[in-house]
Amino acid sequence: MKPIERIEIFIHFKKISPHAFEKKIKLSNGYFAKQLKHLGSVGSDILIRIHDTYTDLDILWILTGEGQMLKEEIPDSEQIDNSIIEDFTNKYTNENKKLKKLENDFDKLQTSLSDKEKIIGLYEFMLNGNPPITNISSTSVVKRMDA
Repeated sequence: MKPIERIEIFIHFKKISPHAFEKKIKLSNGYFAKQLKHLGSVGSDILIRIHDTYTDLDILWILTGEGQMLKEEIPDSEQIDNSIIEDFTNKYTNENKKLKKLENDFDKLQTSLSDKEKIIGLYEFMLNGNPPITNISSTSVVKRMDA
């Protein structure tokens, strides 16, 4: 079966006349009937017009006969606008950058805190003769010996 014959099936399915079809996709009068009579080929420019006009028609079906004549419609609730996806991606990227900066700041503060705890331990040792700070777990904890 040729593409022109599949177009005819679509026209009958839509219950429109060949003339109305020609008019809607801006073809000259009788063009479709002539092509159908001689089983002629359909040019790419006309296929593009059909595709642009009848968005529910699967153009791959017209060309190859594979698949379904009509595209499966996605309910509006499932359609995702590209701008929403792009907006989400931008927000995610920005938030991820902020999170990385906060993690970096946290690491710097942890290092600073550890250094300060060591300094305090040394001062306590110098003042009171107490031993330096000991690590109880993987995080440094200040244990006052004079308390």
